[in-house]
Amino acid sequence: MNHTLSSALKSDSQEPDQLTVGSLKYTKAGLITLFLYLLWGDFCFTLMETVVPNILPLKLRDIGAPNWIVGLMMLTIPNVMSATINPIINFRSDRFRSKWGRRIPFLAGATPFLVLFLILLGYAEPIGAWVEHAVMGGRVPSTTVLIAVIGVFLVCFQFFNMFVSSAYYCLFNDTVPQAYLARFMVSFRMVGVGAGAVYNYFVLRYANTHMQQIFLWAGLLYFVAFAVMCWKVREGNYPPPPPNIDNQTGFVSAVKTYAVECFTHRFYWYIFLGNVFVAMGFVSGSYGLLYQTKYLGLGLDFIGKVNGVCGVVGLLLLYPAGIITDRVHPLRVLLLASSVQVLVVGPLGIIFAMTRPLMSAETVAWFFIGLSSLWLPFIALNGAAEPITMMRLFPASRYGQFGSANALLRSLGMMVGGVLCGGYLDVMKRLHPDTPDFCYRYLPFWNITCSAGYAFFIYLVYREWKRLGGTKHFVPPVSGDI
Repeated sequence: MNHTLSSALKSDSQEPDQLTVGSLKYTKAGLITLFLYLLWGDFCFTLMETVVPNILPLKLRDIGAPNWIVGLMMLTIPNVMSATINPIINFRSDRFRSKWGRRIPFLAGATPFLVLFLILLGYAEPIGAWVEHAVMGGRVPSTTVLIAVIGVFLVCFQFFNMFVSSAYYCLFNDTVPQAYLARFMVSFRMVGVGAGAVYNYFVLRYANTHMQQIFLWAGLLYFVAFAVMCWKVREGNYPPPPPNIDNQTGFVSAVKTYAVECFTHRFYWYIFLGNVFVAMGFVSGSYGLLYQTKYLGLGLDFIGKVNGVCGVVGLLLLYPAGIITDRVHPLRVLLLASSVQVLVVGPLGIIFAMTRPLMSAETVAWFFIGLSSLWLPFIALNGAAEPITMMRLFPASRYGQFGSANALLRSLGMMVGGVLCGGYLDVMKRLHPDTPDFCYRYLPFWNITCSAGYAFFIYLVYREWKRLGGTKHFVPPVSGDI
């Protein structure tokens, strides 16, 4: 990491302002140090965020929670919170001023509580047993009590995690010089993929047997990393908080400007609706391990190793995917990746799922490896192109505003998708009363439907982008005229 960053900063002919952001001025060594603190924080942050959606569905399934409860707790409730609370947090963070900056206080204040509830989630089972006997007196079924305890801890965890995630991602733009922001974001995504690979290869196999220890160590590692980052990373001085966009004051003025600029042009609606389908497809990941273990019959150790190896390969593909994205417009790259998913990978996934009962265990394993490998280059292309596409298509002066509108619609997609996907699986379960786990064989149909919706709206975005000027003359529309 250090050698890579040193090479990136090697040129002696740099303009001084390339090492400056706001009132912050870096030396080359100082910028490398900043990258290391932020990227190490990202590694621990990714591990922390991975264990909750990855392990809790297994625990809920083991205690007999229906699929709609899994979707409600893991997707719908967190996204309701995100859609209603995150805009407020972002608004306050942008306008907060202190001697420690505007982002660090949010990170430092929320981190201890986030870690506390993460650890409590890991120990939800013994805590639930204590609540059942000491508080409820055995009058409420143990499963109901445990689901309620997990739900309370999960809501508290998600609440404080919103403070951390909102401020953390904003911190990059406030502290990393613009000339190095793209390289940092590539490194950021690579570190995230690496953290996922480490988890899948070394930790996933213990998900059913060592849940408490995994949550405990993930929380402690995260706490130490973010405490050091909040201590060492410095924000600069900021100008006074900006007024509302139309130079008026009050809630109504801000909401009106936000709504007119974000939601009255079809070009942005195509982007937003495409991402709604992405979100609705993403929710099926909560049932991914159940599909792989309960229906495909694969072991956690095998799944973890395949995902870990694929994560490492994906990590190696990410940088060349970034080079391709730089040379070919990222919107074209997204259109290619989404088309391949609908026309090639998705149909192969359906064939695999429907013919699984005819296959031997060895054939299933090889087919799983083949599908995982086939999709890797396109995952890398999508991962490199997606954030850059938003930067190219949204107005630069209002990027945060349009980004939050996109996130709001994605959250709504996950809220609806979480319940619909769980309900869909429960309906499919009725087709196989003697083998209820066969309901998971229908997940690929859900995925390809969502992928087709995404590809369709990306095509509409591409067509509108061409109409608005394309590569040479495109200017993001900002009026309310359609």
